[in-house]
Amino acid sequence: MPLTNKQYDAIMRIYDRRQYRNYRTQCARREEILQKIPDIGRIEAEITAKSLQHAEQLYDVQGADPKAEQKQILSSLQQELLLLRAEKERLLQKAGYPADYMEMPCTCPDCRDTGYVGRRKCRCFQREEIRLLYSSSRLEDILAKENFSTLSMEVYDEEQRAAMPGILNVCRDFVDTFADSFKNLHFYGPVGTGKTFLSNCIAKELLDRGYSVVYFTSFQFFEQFSGFGNGEPGGRTAYQEPLLESDLLILDDLGTELANTFTVSRLFQILNERALRRRSTILSTNLSPKDFRDIYSERVFSRITSSYTLVKFTGSDIRIRKKIARSRQNPLTMSGER
Repeated sequence: MPLTNKQYDAIMRIYDRRQYRNYRTQCARREEILQKIPDIGRIEAEITAKSLQHAEQLYDVQGADPKAEQKQILSSLQQELLLLRAEKERLLQKAGYPADYMEMPCTCPDCRDTGYVGRRKCRCFQREEIRLLYSSSRLEDILAKENFSTLSMEVYDEEQRAAMPGILNVCRDFVDTFADSFKNLHFYGPVGTGKTFLSNCIAKELLDRGYSVVYFTSFQFFEQFSGFGNGEPGGRTAYQEPLLESDLLILDDLGTELANTFTVSRLFQILNERALRRRSTILSTNLSPKDFRDIYSERVFSRITSSYTLVKFTGSDIRIRKKIARSRQNPLTMSGER
């Protein structure tokens, strides 16, 4: 499902506001500098005058070799402007300002807050697109409660507490090196052992650092492809493109959906294309590696074992233990009385 016109306009309004804000900032800085360093006003006037003068010279060229003469005029102008701009930067730096203080500021240096690099959507545009189409905000309420700062070792049993330091090291390393290295994680283990919680911890850290994160349960994920089996070649539709481009994709509870040839082929397609694009993925499942291979095929399993860090979770169900603990504090909770 590509962006609707309304959604596209909403994103472009974000860029319009940024550009207007940047323009106001530039105007304020220019006024500040011209008051403090009047010589810069003189230099800018000279730059304008020389540009007009050379434009007139280019227009009046009538020599035997007009192209060569025009080239010489342009070269002369470039040299004069370089000297004037260097003098302008020197005055700014002498007064304690950055050399580019009077330039238009921008939030994104790649697209200069236009949303496009050439004719291609900028990464910052793609993040906004993903936010609208797949709404990372669906995670906001959960991530406020499930993140590294709320993690408590007290919820784990003895076996889990022994394994958790190593698991946490893998998770934190994944976050800390996310910008510099391409990595994937495959969480597997019994129900209720903390796989989803740690996926959410990672998601919160990366969202806070400005990366795009898409989260789906396996059921939600495969539901996205319903009715799109006859899409573009390779099964790639405009609907899937933002999904493939997100910085991190989290697929939770793999194995709970009804697996068939269609779901297996779609899973392989997404994992393979994300790997080719060097986009990271976190998979979590209650299935053992053997059961996972039997359900999703040797081809999918090979992709995972070759390019994912396998992280094993062990122990008893944390949710059940919490429920039992609450029932001991309030016996009526379990019985449903009153």
